[in-house]
Amino acid sequence: MISAVCFSYSEVFDRYPSLDEVVETISWIPMRHAIHVISTTNLAIRYAMQEHGKPNLGKVQEFVVAGHVDDEILGILKARFPRASCVDRPVFLSQNLLALLRLVIAHCDPDREPSMEEDERVRYSIGRACLMLNNLLFTRDEDVTINTGSDYDRRVKLMAQAIGGFELTNPTRPDHLVPRLQIMYRILQKDSIIRSRIAQECGGFDFPSEFEARVGLTIERWLFVVLSIWAYFVHGADPFEQHPEYLIINPELFCGESGITREELDIVLGTLASSTTDLRKSLASETTTDPRHDFVAFRSRPLLVVDNGRLMPADLSFIADKCHTGVQWTLHDLLPIKSRQNLFSAWGKLFQEYVHWLLSDMETNLLLKYVPCPKWRESGNESFDGVILQGAVFVAAEYKGGFLSRTARYSGDSTLLLEDIDRKFAVGCDQLADKIGRLFAADPKQRKELDTLSVDHVRSVVPVLVLQDQILRVPLLNWYLNKRFQSAESTYSVRSDVMVRPLTVIGVQDLESAVHSIEGEDFDFVYAIHNRAVRDPEVYTVSLLSGYKSNRTNWLPISP
Repeated sequence: MISAVCFSYSEVFDRYPSLDEVVETISWIPMRHAIHVISTTNLAIRYAMQEHGKPNLGKVQEFVVAGHVDDEILGILKARFPRASCVDRPVFLSQNLLALLRLVIAHCDPDREPSMEEDERVRYSIGRACLMLNNLLFTRDEDVTINTGSDYDRRVKLMAQAIGGFELTNPTRPDHLVPRLQIMYRILQKDSIIRSRIAQECGGFDFPSEFEARVGLTIERWLFVVLSIWAYFVHGADPFEQHPEYLIINPELFCGESGITREELDIVLGTLASSTTDLRKSLASETTTDPRHDFVAFRSRPLLVVDNGRLMPADLSFIADKCHTGVQWTLHDLLPIKSRQNLFSAWGKLFQEYVHWLLSDMETNLLLKYVPCPKWRESGNESFDGVILQGAVFVAAEYKGGFLSRTARYSGDSTLLLEDIDRKFAVGCDQLADKIGRLFAADPKQRKELDTLSVDHVRSVVPVLVLQDQILRVPLLNWYLNKRFQSAESTYSVRSDVMVRPLTVIGVQDLESAVHSIEGEDFDFVYAIHNRAVRDPEVYTVSLLSGYKSNRTNWLPISP
């Protein structure tokens, strides 16, 4: 995860800028010129952020600062902060670049031709505007909000303020996305048993058939083209080995000898690309979210048509995300409203199957047992989504594949955020509390049993909620959901010899890393989450893997 305090305009000029000043700074720039500078800059930032250990993040910041910060600003920064590091105090972030891109599309002239004679002035104006936006990303009023009121109020308001920026700064890593898409779409969706079960439980919905019928390509082929586009831009992202030919896509030349047909490319671009005219209309219609954090218009259509059909990326990570959640959202936008609930249900079932695949038959020397969907002995109904048993420790898990709503994610309103969390994910806390309470009930007459597992020897129960939405890795979410779990669990009386630990929330990316470490290094996953729950009962720690060093490269041995 990335954490840094960016330099701001007020630190240089001792005053706070206004949004009107930002617009005035960039409105004279030809739109295509501004898009080119912002896109290439963001490519370089994303390239440094996706490297393992991020060894070049500071160097890339220095490189970008040198080309986009004028001598006046640079001189003041050096004089006032002579020991500051570009890693700890960056100027350029994907968030301020995307916020600036919104303003460029809304206010710059799309018809004015770019001029190389103005290039230096353009770059310096964009650098100055980014410095201004750093002040506007976190305002003085917001600072007051998170420093007043009770601890509870301050924490939930901080979570609401931070969640959008956190998601943007900490996207899913490509080395997780590529194996994930292969397993979910090449293995699990092709399994006739899984496919039939999902259709039976989700109103007959068949993911692969619906996607091909609506989009015009199979999921596999669509993903291949999307991944090819992402890889193409990666070749141009390294600012120290510049390949300007990879900074823009010409559809007339892109296919080459790749095996991708022009028809296939056009179908994919129809789901990924947008003209600046359409983007301007889309951005102007947004009224319920905070424009500093809401980049759904770019997430939905991460390729910008800039000149004679040529394309540039708004953000490299948005293209990568298309390889996972983009499959669902692409189909969602093409389905009639009445069919979308079946899509959401099918996606949740597919996510559950993916977690089963991850945890089943792990190759490890650890003495642990994973049981997917164990059933109650009396009724034969499903109990937990999955359980792990290791010695006297019982891990009870529920899996939630849902997503926060757009308003909850990007409004900055803690009330709206908590309402959506409660509606979609806190139900998992209630389910865990109820099932644990019944399985380990103090009164033997009320106690339920599992049909394949005895829990008489269990002395410690670790409740786990596995979540798919990457934004839910935000700090303080585990703390909030644990409070919900503790409230529900307190209504049950469990065996005196059993300790129910605090709730652990695990994002799917952390779970993937844990499985890789279990299989590669016999990382004791159960010990890690149990120990974390014991030493951090308020569960403030962001990740269950915090402090655990492991090589997470190529976490699954499957070729692209």
